[in-house]
Amino acid sequence: MKIAHISDAHLGRQQYHLAEREEDYYAAFAEALRAAREADAVLVTGDLFDARRPSTRALLRALEIIAESGMRVYAIGGNHDFSYLRPEDTPLRILDKVGLAKLVCFREEDLGGVWLYGACAMPKSRAEEYRQRIASARPGSVLAIHQAVEGVRASYPASADEYTMPQRVFAGLKAVHIAAGHVHDHGARHPLGILWAGSLEIWDSSEFEVWDWVQGRWEKAQDAAPKGFYIIDVSGKAASVKEIVLKPRRRAVKLRVFAREPKDFEIALNSAVPLFDSKGVLVRVELYGEVAEQLRLGDYEGLFARAIPVGVVDKTKRREQRAVRAGSAYEAVEKALRERLGDGANAVARALAYLRDGDKAMAKRIMEQWIYAKVDRG
Repeated sequence: MKIAHISDAHLGRQQYHLAEREEDYYAAFAEALRAAREADAVLVTGDLFDARRPSTRALLRALEIIAESGMRVYAIGGNHDFSYLRPEDTPLRILDKVGLAKLVCFREEDLGGVWLYGACAMPKSRAEEYRQRIASARPGSVLAIHQAVEGVRASYPASADEYTMPQRVFAGLKAVHIAAGHVHDHGARHPLGILWAGSLEIWDSSEFEVWDWVQGRWEKAQDAAPKGFYIIDVSGKAASVKEIVLKPRRRAVKLRVFAREPKDFEIALNSAVPLFDSKGVLVRVELYGEVAEQLRLGDYEGLFARAIPVGVVDKTKRREQRAVRAGSAYEAVEKALRERLGDGANAVARALAYLRDGDKAMAKRIMEQWIYAKVDRG
């Protein structure tokens, strides 16, 4: 029995208020179903829709895509499209009633020799109730959940997320495989044997392709986050998985500029235009550094004529906002730094000030600039 594990399609989401992005989410779901045709069934582990009351357009598109695929679809409710307080208030009920997707919420389903137990999303405040429910799954079942779990290494969601369950909730379960949703990182895993398929589309700019302006040229700092799903092959008392990677439908780029003068930002972004200003590309610009006066963001917003700008973010600091150098302890540390580093003490002090404010990127950039300058002088 082969089950395509798909998750977090978020149909109906109009990211950045762009109609193009809403279409991207539909296209990603349709592509995933086409790529899943080798499977006997499809399991959607939550957040098929972006809202419990999706637009008529989103609902019709979902019906259309599933019907055209001809796939047998099973789904659980995620925190976006299901509420444990009002379980009937979910668009998944409509799909269930018309026979296009069976809602499996805190109950089991025989997929044809393989049992599936679906557990819809619940907040961690109800962890004990949740544990009791999933513990009723028969041994050897495929368990479908829409939760994060403490200890998972993922960029989303944060550990403080309301739907992050304690590890003890899943300890001792005898599921043959645990297929999870809610965490958007494709391929995130937990030592307890939990695998997240991840979202089908880029969720926010943290998943963009990232480029930094370094020493007068653009350098790639991060590839775009991978997206896809898994084929779960259940045979007897064992399960194996095969990864299916989906090609990105739209390029999304984050440009980070570290500079000190408005003209330097302008030089960097003008050089970015021939590289990134292509039709349909999402472009986000982040400006870092210490500047003497407030930047005029309007000077940079109109540079990309063919791409789709999704924000120019000013993360610069005013030069007068330096670390307060008062107190014997601070002065003693600075004196020691100066004895060892000379002029580098200023760079270290500035970097520490940014670290104190939580700006690791700027702290790293300051130290790199000082190190490069030191090498050049040598």
